Amino acid sequence: MKINVIYLRRLEPNEVFMRIKTYEKKYKSIEVLGWKMSKGIASIREVLEYLEWRRLLHAYKAYEEGEELDYVLEEVKEENIDFLKKILTKERLKILIVLGREEFESISDLARYLNRNIKNVYQDLIILQKAGFVKLPRKGKNITPRLLIDQITLRFR
Repeated sequence: MKINVIYLRRLEPNEVFMRIKTYEKKYKSIEVLGWKMSKGIASIREVLEYLEWRRLLHAYKAYEEGEELDYVLEEVKEENIDFLKKILTKERLKILIVLGREEFESISDLARYLNRNIKNVYQDLIILQKAGFVKLPRKGKNITPRLLIDQITLRFR
């Protein structure tokens, strides 16, 4: 059985940057698109793209000034229920929930918190990373697990 899965996912800085560059290539500058809107000649799609472009620029500027990048994108994917059951096991769901509430400086800190073996937690994190749920950046000697998604919604219709 296939179902729609709606992910609210945090974009990485390089993804935001590439989206900005795509809009620049398409429209040259945000001012050009703003001018079209002010003259009432922009299509609905162009208005929506203008609004997204502004949000992207604002988020990326804040990131460049040292703040955490805060840009969330809604993605709808059609997934096989067996795929979800395989990825979202009880233990992996616990990892996602815990990472949504707290930050950890290392995988060993997370494993200790979960009272699990480090190797098993690492293997689960690799699977969650491949599915796009977490990122595993290096911070010195440590790998610091970070949650990329804010929400998962299942739609059956």
